[in-house]
Amino acid sequence: MKKTLLTLLAAGVLMTGLCMTAAAEEPVTLQYWVVGTDETTVGQWKEICSGFEELHPDIHVEVVGQSNTISEYETKLNAAILSNTYPDVLNIVLAQVGSRGVLGDFEILTPYIDAWDQKDNVYESAYTMGLYEGEQVALGSGADPKLYVYRKDMFEAAGLDPENPPSTWEELAEAAKALTIKDENGNIVQAGLSIPAVDSSLVFTEPYMRSAGSLVIDEKNLVPSFTDEGAIEALQFIGDLYPEVSIPFNYQNQAEEDPFFYDRSAISQISIGALRNWLNENPDMLEKIGFMGILAHDADTPGTSFCGYQLYAMGSSSEHKEEAWELIKYLMSEDVLWKRYEDKGYPPVLESLRDKYVDQDPVVNPHVLEAIENGKGKAAVAWVSIFNKYVANAYEEVINGKKTAEQALKDAEAALLLEIE
Repeated sequence: MKKTLLTLLAAGVLMTGLCMTAAAEEPVTLQYWVVGTDETTVGQWKEICSGFEELHPDIHVEVVGQSNTISEYETKLNAAILSNTYPDVLNIVLAQVGSRGVLGDFEILTPYIDAWDQKDNVYESAYTMGLYEGEQVALGSGADPKLYVYRKDMFEAAGLDPENPPSTWEELAEAAKALTIKDENGNIVQAGLSIPAVDSSLVFTEPYMRSAGSLVIDEKNLVPSFTDEGAIEALQFIGDLYPEVSIPFNYQNQAEEDPFFYDRSAISQISIGALRNWLNENPDMLEKIGFMGILAHDADTPGTSFCGYQLYAMGSSSEHKEEAWELIKYLMSEDVLWKRYEDKGYPPVLESLRDKYVDQDPVVNPHVLEAIENGKGKAAVAWVSIFNKYVANAYEEVINGKKTAEQALKDAEAALLLEIE
């Protein structure tokens, strides 16, 4: 009986050990939320993550597509908090650095980055864009800078030097007026400059405000800062120029509406994604366009461009943070960032890929890198969407001549403060 008991105990220990080994070998599953729900986008991410799984067979990545509309994405994130199903890793846009950072949704990445052997290879802007209240809560991966592009043939027709484009506000206004063509009824048939009638995210407007010295939003003190002299001057400049040189369009629908893409505007501020898609469909246009540098307020004051970003963040509630960081490192690797460039046109944000990127398109890509290095995106504050709402309304009031820039911005500030308080 004693011998039998010992045999059974030994067998039990062996079975327990086998069960523990089997459990240990079960892969960890990471929830990875990406921006975009279309089959192509989600398929590209699944292909990328399959490469990660080959290197890490103990980690499975479940890719989940989310809406490009921020409000819908935010709703899903709020629901995930309530159901304790927040993703381990997620793609976010700049506005969410503040809106989710204030809630403590994101793990602070600084300790992980400090131990990362590639930390010095990443563009400074990729770090800067992921800061919330001085903490590194996200890491930029997909830069989307805006470039000023102009039609050389239209410059020549207007008697302007196509090799000497405007570099300051004053030069831009003079060129835009010279390039504008009106019919016999005074209607603009060729815009000198594409100035949007609707700029709901202030992507067009903010670079002017910043170039004039305004902070727009004081991220250090978390207060609005768009009623100063620089912001007022910038908005009034746009408002005064708009009726003289532009054909109305919605900046958020730029690829479909901007008159520049339809031979009806000589100069436009265009996202690199929209520009590449247009050039892919119209390759002959590359010889007809030129690129302005960063537009400056004046000859003595350097300018600022707009540069949006997609970023990676880690959920602070993740139970698999080390594995999540491994995934983020993989997504920031040379191979993956280059694939993202090939698939979506996002400039790779690694110094080691700079020369390779420039060699791909020596005409366009140096200007893209300049815009990334001198660009600023949306401020990382929790109330940035509320700011957009009121200041975008002020923008429309000014370009339609209903209010001065000073009055419109002060009214917007009062409404913003009332709501965020």
